[in-house]
Amino acid sequence: MEENRAQAYLQLIHTLLNSPNGEEPQILQDHLELLDRGFLQTCELVASTLAEQGGENGAKFLRNLASQLGEFMDTNDDQNGDNSEGENFQEYAKFFLELLQAEQDSNSDIAVIHPMLAEREHLLNARFAEIIKQVAQKLIADENRETISSIVGLIDNLSIHISDFSGGNRANNIEIAITGYQIVLSNREPGSEMFAQTQNNLDAAYTKRVKHISDQQK
Repeated sequence: MEENRAQAYLQLIHTLLNSPNGEEPQILQDHLELLDRGFLQTCELVASTLAEQGGENGAKFLRNLASQLGEFMDTNDDQNGDNSEGENFQEYAKFFLELLQAEQDSNSDIAVIHPMLAEREHLLNARFAEIIKQVAQKLIADENRETISSIVGLIDNLSIHISDFSGGNRANNIEIAITGYQIVLSNREPGSEMFAQTQNNLDAAYTKRVKHISDQQK
C-alpha cells in the first residue's frame, strides 16, 4: 500500500469518527476514490486498535461500515459454489453476450433488457461483475477503433439498464454497473463528450453505492 494512500485512508477514518451524526454519507461521497479494499483493511486495523483501547463504539462503526462496503466488492458467489469453475464462467459469459446482443438488436430497449435480467437475476452478482471484465477484454482485443466503440457503447447501455434494474440484489446491481462504466471509460477518449457522459453515470453509481451503505446502517 502506498504511504500517501495509507495516510489518506487514516485521515478519512479520523474524519468519519469525529463527524456529527448523519454527515457520514456525504463524507464518503466526497472521498469515493478511497473506497476500496485497502480502505476496508485499514478500517479493520483501526477498529482493532480502538477496541483494545476501549473505544467500542468507534470500532463497531468502522466494522459495520467495512462490512457494508465489502458487500459491493465481494468476488465470491456462494449461490454458485457447487458449479465447476469452467461451467460457472461459461454460464455468466453466455448471459453477458446475450445481453449485449439484445442491446444491439433492440436498439437498447429497456422493455427488452429488463425482462432478460429478471429471468436470470440470480446471475447478477459479484461473479458476473468479474467475468464481464474478462469477456469484454477478449471482445475488444485486436479490434479496430470503430468496432471497439460499438462494443463499449453496448456495455455502457447495459450498465445503465442494470443500474436501473429493481430486481435482484441492489448492491450487486450497482457494483456490476460500476464495473461496466469502468470498462467503457478505459476505452473512450478522455475529454470527449461520451467519456464525460459515462463519467457522470459512474459518479451517479458511486453515489448510489454510498446511499445504499448508509441506508443499510440505519
